[in-house]
Amino acid sequence: MATDSIAALRMIPHRKPLGAAYVCLLLFMVVACARPGDWIPGVAYLRPAAITGGLAIVALLFALGSNRQRLPREVIYLILLFVQLWMTVPMSPVWRGGAFNTTLDFTKVLPIIIVMALVVNTIKKLRWLILVQTASVVTVAVATIWKGHQLGGRLAGALNGIYSNSNDLAFVIAISVPLCLYLLFRSRSKLGKAIWALAILVMVYTVFLTASRGGLIALAAAAAICLWEFAVRGRRRYLLVVAVVTGIVFWVYTGKGVRSRFEATTQTTNAEQASAYDSAQQRWNLLIQSLKVTAQHPLFGVGPGNFEVVSGYWRVTHNSYTQMSSEGGVLAFVLYIMILWRGLANLAATKRLSRSAEERRMLASALRASLVAFVFGSFFASVAYLFYPYFFVAYTTALYTISAREAIEKRSRDKAEANGRKAQETQNELPGTEAVWSGN
Repeated sequence: MATDSIAALRMIPHRKPLGAAYVCLLLFMVVACARPGDWIPGVAYLRPAAITGGLAIVALLFALGSNRQRLPREVIYLILLFVQLWMTVPMSPVWRGGAFNTTLDFTKVLPIIIVMALVVNTIKKLRWLILVQTASVVTVAVATIWKGHQLGGRLAGALNGIYSNSNDLAFVIAISVPLCLYLLFRSRSKLGKAIWALAILVMVYTVFLTASRGGLIALAAAAAICLWEFAVRGRRRYLLVVAVVTGIVFWVYTGKGVRSRFEATTQTTNAEQASAYDSAQQRWNLLIQSLKVTAQHPLFGVGPGNFEVVSGYWRVTHNSYTQMSSEGGVLAFVLYIMILWRGLANLAATKRLSRSAEERRMLASALRASLVAFVFGSFFASVAYLFYPYFFVAYTTALYTISAREAIEKRSRDKAEANGRKAQETQNELPGTEAVWSGN
């Protein structure tokens, strides 16, 4: 990895500003994460995501004429993943139309990730994207609690799309909590720190109210990495006490629903747990079925979105890894894993390059916690076609590129200073040398 990082450092060019594309990208993030179409009547009919995403792509195409850059490997893997998924469409033995629609909808991710990887070339730009995403998720969590829709004793989503399902809502909130922690530590005012601390409490509270087992597992993974990175390695030991006390309070006072669902994973003792028990058994059967489908169709799967047709339950896999393998084939699964792995590798390389840059190290730690939470949580959710995991990987791409460029610039400055000192020393020695030769 060290050799690969050094080689990458030498290839990264100094990027020119791509202001128009970045502004459009920022607007797209607002639309995609905050979903104003669900809040403001009539906005959804204007298709703001398509407009802002399209403008970002057009602005990037105009700017690339004078700013040619090589695509990072994770973006190349993503392109190959889309090629593989599109190849599955005509090969689908189930429903080609459904596979086409799902793949077309997922394809919207690709150009945005390319724009993000090429345009976000300063830490300030990256920070704004993260702020928009995190603030949007916090707002959604507050709105969900405020509306308080209950479904089967669980808090249901208040908006459409990814935020409508309790499990998906809890999952998105859990992987966003580490970013809140980064923003808390970065804030220089007491008011800012208090706001982000309150936001974390609201997000954790929302996850508990959804009673999502997968969401809580993702949250636990995020908390474990955050405590290791910020409390142990970052020498903020007080976070250990805060985390333990907060976890106990939430588990005792708001964890009845999720405790009951965990207990019902292997057995049921009353009518209230019957639904959770049936859900757990069904998901186990879906996992086995998705592995069988993968073995039966290893090259092209059954087509994106088509597993629920052959599942026997009209349900998705509830596992992102077998979702890719059963619907896109083994190659799609391998590319999906490689994309996630590249995100973690970017963060490891960033930490090596940013030993003296506190903010970049904090952000790398937060992103690592989010990615690890996603890796664990996606064993229990079909989220492979969502924007969020690719957003996080693109963040790691931008962070690594920024760190690498600054490392190159620092190396050049240090070399220039060393050469200057050497030249000065040589010049200072010349008069004495001339005097010796004159004397002889």
